Amino acid sequence: MNTEVSRRSFMKLSASSAAAISVGASTTLMTGCARQPDNSLGLTFLTKDDADFIEAIAPVVLNKSYPASLSPEDAGERLVKAVDALINTLGEHSKTQLSQLFTLMSSAPLRLAVGAPFASWPDASAEDVESFLVSWRNSMMGIKNMGYASLCKILSICWYSQPETFALSGYPGLPKKIPTPVS
Repeated sequence: MNTEVSRRSFMKLSASSAAAISVGASTTLMTGCARQPDNSLGLTFLTKDDADFIEAIAPVVLNKSYPASLSPEDAGERLVKAVDALINTLGEHSKTQLSQLFTLMSSAPLRLAVGAPFASWPDASAEDVESFLVSWRNSMMGIKNMGYASLCKILSICWYSQPETFALSGYPGLPKKIPTPVS
């Protein structure tokens, strides 16, 4: 038995081991095994990475209506909580798909593979975020189009349901008196 290790065989072993670890870690991420909701914000679905992602894309998706009359910190926290509450009303299939999307966006190598910025979301510039969103919107791949549409719709619904944004959308507010249903 030859126990001598050449530099070439050592490099092959190192590269294959790194690939195996990366695939294993990505598989663990994508199956949801590593997802832990951020309890410090009172979230029941979203993780800290998910919250960072939402806060990074919100100014680009919502454009001039964000953060409205709120401070950026308050706006981000309220939006993340609203998204978390909305996702909790969805069916299991939708939750699973959103979980996979958020997990994809929390892993730098996976983000890079789908055209998102490699930098962490809090460090990504508005131009990088906009470039990423435009590429998903204009992609020939339907799955990217659906991801873009889902993110934009969820953020828009959650943002414009905030009382501070009613005037921005032309909504006068909740009715003063709600009629009693007739039995």
